[in-house]
Amino acid sequence: MSTSIIDGTVEEVVTGRQRGSITVFKSIRFKLEDGSGRTVTKAVVKQPVSDELKPGARGRFYFFNAFDIRGFHGVRMADGRSIYAFPTNNQKLFLILGLINLAWIVFKVTVDGEIPLLGLALMILAVVGWIFMGKGEKEARQQFDADADLSGKAAVTGA
Repeated sequence: MSTSIIDGTVEEVVTGRQRGSITVFKSIRFKLEDGSGRTVTKAVVKQPVSDELKPGARGRFYFFNAFDIRGFHGVRMADGRSIYAFPTNNQKLFLILGLINLAWIVFKVTVDGEIPLLGLALMILAVVGWIFMGKGEKEARQQFDADADLSGKAAVTGA
């Protein structure tokens, strides 16, 4: 997983779909502190953080790219507010899929006496996805916490 920081101001937000506490933005355009611009597409963001991603919002935005998703996991606003929320829906989905495939494998072994290769492959994929998403969340939290000693304007300007 990779993490990065965007210091700047949100210029434009194009919202995609929203389900529960997760928003998938089609694009978010930032004006960086050095005057250049950066656009992030297909960003997955959890509710408390997505509420702060509005045009004109200035601060430090924490970006992640983990296994199969990317998005923002935290913000430190120019007024000193700090919000962290990592979208964990995919990790929960991998866990559920792994458990379903484990049940399928146990059922097939009990009934037919053989292991379904598709079930085994899907269970392995679910375990790998669950591990990588957990690792991604851990790294994102470490990045956000390590930057916590920076406060207010120092965090926003990078000073």
